[in-house]
Amino acid sequence: MALPAETTHQFEGKNHADLYLEGRPEWPQEIIQRVMQYLLLKKLPPQTLALDVGCGSGQNTIPLAPHFERVVGVDVSKAQTEAGRRRTDKPTNVEFQVGSAEDLLFADDNSVDLVTCATSFHWFDKEAFFKQADRVLKPSGCIAIYWYNKIHPCVEGDVGKNEKIRQTVIEMDSVTLRPYTTDCVKSLEGKTDETRIPYEDNIRDDTIELLVDSTMALYVKYVRSWSEYQHYTRQIPGGQDLAKDLQDKLMDIMGLDGSPEGANIKLKLPVTLLLGRKPNP
Repeated sequence: MALPAETTHQFEGKNHADLYLEGRPEWPQEIIQRVMQYLLLKKLPPQTLALDVGCGSGQNTIPLAPHFERVVGVDVSKAQTEAGRRRTDKPTNVEFQVGSAEDLLFADDNSVDLVTCATSFHWFDKEAFFKQADRVLKPSGCIAIYWYNKIHPCVEGDVGKNEKIRQTVIEMDSVTLRPYTTDCVKSLEGKTDETRIPYEDNIRDDTIELLVDSTMALYVKYVRSWSEYQHYTRQIPGGQDLAKDLQDKLMDIMGLDGSPEGANIKLKLPVTLLLGRKPNP
């Protein structure tokens, strides 16, 4: 059974899609390379088609482009796919389509080399998605699912500051915004989702931590793009600017002066990675 629209359709408005595009980080090549290494173990080139399901505005779709002849980003949100199409960095072999993870009708049987879901899998009807992914994948094709468990700033080498930063972000996410958080998002917390891809050849890795460069201003846009933050602003219009409060606390903890736009920071991305390969009979 598909999840109700009020659960899965979280990123519909143009303003939210634009904020998502500005605030969500691109998926690092470290993850893309890990996925490609797994795919190429048993799936020789050429790699003709990748589907990025729940693509948003292309944060994972575009990094896949160098590795495939064609990459299609699929999302239930028309606003998100339109934001992806407007991107000035969109390669010519990337396209975006409106569609659901549970009904990949535009893709033929045994036609896809790789199906990816990057920080979107928690919104899906898992059984229906896996059935569709298995249908469209070529033999030896792969499913790759990955998500980050709440990104937060960090100061390299300063354990004390990093603990204060972590607790500050947790307080906002798990206390202040808890009444506005869906069960789908809660399932990602603390790695409580123990899903594995239902192929015999599969891997799950919960140990990955990446560091990426950013600014405080971009991090705050990322926070504003959270579905729970959007729920808060819709339910309490004109309410307290929680993202600005978080920014001020983090700037103080990290000893940053000046504008958030000029405050260069490191972000820690704790990543869970699932890989699975369709059998080749």
